[in-house]
This record gives sequence, structure tokens and C-alpha cells, in this order.
Amino acid sequence: MFPATLQDDLVADLQELFKGYSLEAPNSESGVRQLKVFPQELPEPESVKQENISQELLENGLIEDITGNDPYPYIIVRIIDGEIKDMREAQTVGVLLLIGIYDSGKNNQGHRKVLEIIKMIYDRYAKKPVVNKKHRLLWPIEWTLQAEESPPYYFGGLETQWEIAGIEAEDRFA
Repeated sequence: MFPATLQDDLVADLQELFKGYSLEAPNSESGVRQLKVFPQELPEPESVKQENISQELLENGLIEDITGNDPYPYIIVRIIDGEIKDMREAQTVGVLLLIGIYDSGKNNQGHRKVLEIIKMIYDRYAKKPVVNKKHRLLWPIEWTLQAEESPPYYFGGLETQWEIAGIEAEDRFA
């Protein structure tokens, strides 16, 4: 098995888990956006066309760089490492699930939404620790919240280990 296949399967699985799950989003017309799941990194933001920026802000030099396609809320599925102990054994792959949300509430309690997302992910894999009939979650799962305050943006994550199938040698005497 290939670690990128695990990543693709986790992205698809998390997209299904969070289908219809919307949170507050900056620069969104409706004010909310469905949680997105990305493999490895956030996509590069696209620059907003200058005709969509108020002339007053442009003239006063108040805008250095405005970008569109704000990613919040999101989960990044990041492969961090792997270990192959023996050619006949399954490979272990470390995966970080990084969570980023936006919460403009004045009470600075956005961490509660991050904890809710962590719980939803934990519940999913505690009930069914196998993804796509090929990748098995190993225990323990470690989770964390950001140490520094940065409202209205809140972050957290889960560190997981997954077992993916090894390769069988073609030469049975190898």
C-alpha cells in the first residue's frame, strides 16, 4: 500500500463525515461555509481582483494584499512520517489532522468548536477504526489545542498512526 492512498482515503472519509457541517467563515456571503478537507497543505489563495476592492482602500494604501478563497473552516490531512520494520510487515504511517476554524464571537470560545470536531473524528474512528477496508487506526490518538491565543482563529489537531498493508515478496525464499 502507498501512504498517499491512505491520505486520499482519509480525505474522502472526513469529507463524508463532515458533509453538511457548516461553521462561521470570514469573507463568506452567507456567513457560514461547509468544513473543507485538504490533503497535506492548504491551497494557495487567489488574489482578489482590484476592481472588487473599494477605491477608498486602494487610494489610502490600506490594503497590502487581499486574497480570496479563505479556507476556514478546514481540516488538513498531513502525512508526517512512516516506518517499515520488515518487508513482510505492515507499514506504519503517522498522520496529523490539523483543524482551523473562524469564530468571531466576543466571548473567545472558538476552541469549543475545535473540541467538537476532535470529538466527531474520535467517535468516527473509535467506532470504525478501519478506513476503506485497507487502513487500520492504531492507538493511542493524541490531540491538542493551540497554546497561544489568536481569536477569531482557533486551531487544534490530532496525531494518529495508521497501519497499511505491506508488500508480499515475489520470491517466496527471500
